[in-house]
Amino acid sequence: MQIRPAEFTDHGSIDILLKTAFSGPDEARLVVSLRAAQADALELVAEADGVVQGMVLFSPVTLKPDLGEAIFGLGLAPLAVLPAVQNRGIGGALVEAGLGFMRTLGAPFCVLLGDPAYYRRFGFQPARAQNLHWDNDLNDQHGDAFQYLSLAPEKIGSLSGVASYHAAFSALE
Repeated sequence: MQIRPAEFTDHGSIDILLKTAFSGPDEARLVVSLRAAQADALELVAEADGVVQGMVLFSPVTLKPDLGEAIFGLGLAPLAVLPAVQNRGIGGALVEAGLGFMRTLGAPFCVLLGDPAYYRRFGFQPARAQNLHWDNDLNDQHGDAFQYLSLAPEKIGSLSGVASYHAAFSALE
């Protein structure tokens, strides 16, 4: 398996992958919208034998801290693996590769909405434990599913505030 940046020629395969891995077309539409807005900060694919088996996308997120100026980081969404090859480490490898690349670029943090049991292995923690909230869920209805990872703790330390995803995510609600 090779993990590499997605190319334009992968877009059709990624669309099929997303529509296969999720119960509806929302994630596929989100990826198209983020690309159109040039808000796909990093899109990686896992390829084996010429077939795109998984993908992950990172897009801009703005964190408005309780004190100080806005900080720009990333949101991880979506992460998808073809159902036939799930539970083989492909998703984990994509997340690790993406986070590693973002660290080298100096991205300060990453947020996501997902299963805490899965994402804990990468260092993600419930955001509300740090008093971080998602602007579309200020009442914390998603509980521990909204998660945060500091990619540069020496730069930003501990934060509290409100995180906002790119406007393309609003179409999913």
